[in-house]
Amino acid sequence: MKTVVNEPSLFEQIFEKLTFPVLILELLDGNLDNYRLYDVNDAACSLLKYSKEELLTKEIWSLSSNLTPKVLGTVKDLLIKDGKISTVLDLPERNENLITVEVNASLINIGNQQFIFCMLKEFSTRHCHHDALEEENRYLRTVMDTIQSFILILDKDGRVNNWNQYAEKISGYTLEEVQYKKFWDFFIDNSEKQRIVENYLSGKIPADYENFWRMKNGEKRFIKWKSETVKDQAGNIQFILATGVDITDKVLSFKELEKSREKYKALVSSMQDIVITIDQSYKITSVHGKWIETNDFTREAFEGKSIHELFNDSRIQQMEVQKALLGKNTEFEWDLEINGKTHYFHSVLSPIVLKNHMIKEVVGVTRDITYKKNLQEYHKRIYEALTSGVILQDTNGKIVYANNNASEILGYNQKALINMTSLNAEWDAENALGEPLCGNEHPAMKTLETGEEFSNIEMFVFNPVKNEKRWILIDTRAIFEAGSSNKIEYVLSTFHDITEKKEMDQIMQQSQKLAMIGRLASGVVHEIRNPLTSIMGLLKFVEEGQDQNKVFDYLPVIKMELEQINRFTNEFIELSYSKEYDWTVADIDSIIRYSLNSLQTEINDCNIITKIENNCNKDLLVNCIEPHLKLLFINLFKNSIDAMPHGGNLTTKLECIEEKVVVSVIDTGNGISPERLKHLCEPYYSTKEKGTGLGLMRSLKIVHDHNGKIDFSSEEGKGTVVTVELFLK
Repeated sequence: MKTVVNEPSLFEQIFEKLTFPVLILELLDGNLDNYRLYDVNDAACSLLKYSKEELLTKEIWSLSSNLTPKVLGTVKDLLIKDGKISTVLDLPERNENLITVEVNASLINIGNQQFIFCMLKEFSTRHCHHDALEEENRYLRTVMDTIQSFILILDKDGRVNNWNQYAEKISGYTLEEVQYKKFWDFFIDNSEKQRIVENYLSGKIPADYENFWRMKNGEKRFIKWKSETVKDQAGNIQFILATGVDITDKVLSFKELEKSREKYKALVSSMQDIVITIDQSYKITSVHGKWIETNDFTREAFEGKSIHELFNDSRIQQMEVQKALLGKNTEFEWDLEINGKTHYFHSVLSPIVLKNHMIKEVVGVTRDITYKKNLQEYHKRIYEALTSGVILQDTNGKIVYANNNASEILGYNQKALINMTSLNAEWDAENALGEPLCGNEHPAMKTLETGEEFSNIEMFVFNPVKNEKRWILIDTRAIFEAGSSNKIEYVLSTFHDITEKKEMDQIMQQSQKLAMIGRLASGVVHEIRNPLTSIMGLLKFVEEGQDQNKVFDYLPVIKMELEQINRFTNEFIELSYSKEYDWTVADIDSIIRYSLNSLQTEINDCNIITKIENNCNKDLLVNCIEPHLKLLFINLFKNSIDAMPHGGNLTTKLECIEEKVVVSVIDTGNGISPERLKHLCEPYYSTKEKGTGLGLMRSLKIVHDHNGKIDFSSEEGKGTVVTVELFLK
């Protein structure tokens, strides 16, 4: 220990053995505001319940934390003035309990150093003024801790001497963490720190200011401060009392409000629409929107004007504004002639409701729909120019548009059609089979429900003008909302009156049937008359002849001609007679192999090479009448064999396509001419010299009975391909 006497060891022993507690403070740079604890004796350690090492390392500020800046300032002033002071103070011991002591302090200069020699004496007798002061301090502390604002006591260098509980709670710091430290090291960002430090060092501390304080958790709070600087008689700053109100929420609200205002202003100013406000006297109080500039207008052309000045007939607009002023949202369309050009608008009005539920203005968003109106008129002219009927239905099935041709085809005027739907009973609709067609089965209603398109749908509807049912051919398409691929807005139906065509088709079909019947009758007569003529001739020859025994020589010929008649009649009966057969599941590959084996003799006689190519990797089971399918392929193979009398290749290919098996019978025979190919499967258009064509007709009927398809393709001199499609089980 550095001593201040000539005999250090002696006086050190006296210092240590003093019964009174003693503290020696060293002033740094001769400044009473900057000092440190230099030495303490054992009595002082005992009184304050600290070890000597703990006291010497402890901040001296902590021993005076309970003292107000005013008290500390008074002590400092007396020491400077008199060089000594005697007073009673409360000092905190280790456990934060306050000990009342009588303090006798002296300011001592030794060489270039200054010390404060403090001798303490525990003060057991309390005076009434001391109790009153203590009570007053407790009261002031209670008041401070009750106030829901920041209250800080700072020295002139910005160190925190004390603060209230609210400051501790909001900041997240305890008093011990920040006490006797400069507040800007904890709470102020570097961007602001320099300015605040300069204010404190120059003594120019503003009475009112606002800034952000950074809390312990990193959150920033915006505080509005009011500072009071307390000075001594010489005008020196003793301490600063700073009171702060947290206005973060208010500031953020104002900023958000300002942002909203700027966004709103930027939004409505950039909108192609017109945004207007109208007051209770029907005057336009504000107008925004890019439309105004785009169309060479100014806001002054609208603002301050009554709607009666802008519209020739303002009754509708006034009525809609009245509805909005009563608290209802409303919309309407209107037109206005501007600079010799008619503009069409669509407006949506909404009330502006104030806090007291008062409505003093309405806001209207108005869109220029001139282009849309012109486009609608253009589409209308196109629709009217179409030769077909055009109907547009909304999501409820109600007709919202019908052109003139629709009116003529359906027998209703356009106004009457607008009020109708597909569900109306007066249509008396039927489908192509002549069965009643209810409204929900109408293709337009099905499109509305599913979004699916329907084409070439035949319907039979009643026309009240012609007082008869008429055939129409209808197509339907869904019109989706803009920007949507699944939300239907309308259904468009286009249709033609095909009554005359249907009647002509029936006449043509009747004529074709009569022609076919004529060919069939001619063929039947030919097929039966030729054998009969031969038989009748032989019988007449026998009847007129002398040798009756020769009749036995003619019997083989007569038998052959009768067998020809029998063969023909069997073919005809098979074609016309539907016998009930059992349906079963059979393997198509096995049926084809059976059919080829049945014709093996003819195949060998004609030197034909056969091949089966099965490209399917599964069982080819079909639900069928097995004898009929065998007959089908026997007929097809026989036709191929007959087309290759001098040999060739007969290939059968099997392929699987989705749920079907496709069988292709390919030969390298003579082929069929294009003219004959058109009449295959008709009676007496056979490619064979003595054929009737009934075999292919029978084949066609078998395929039809099995819900399949058959197709023929051929090229003369190269061969023929017959393709049969059947459904797999």
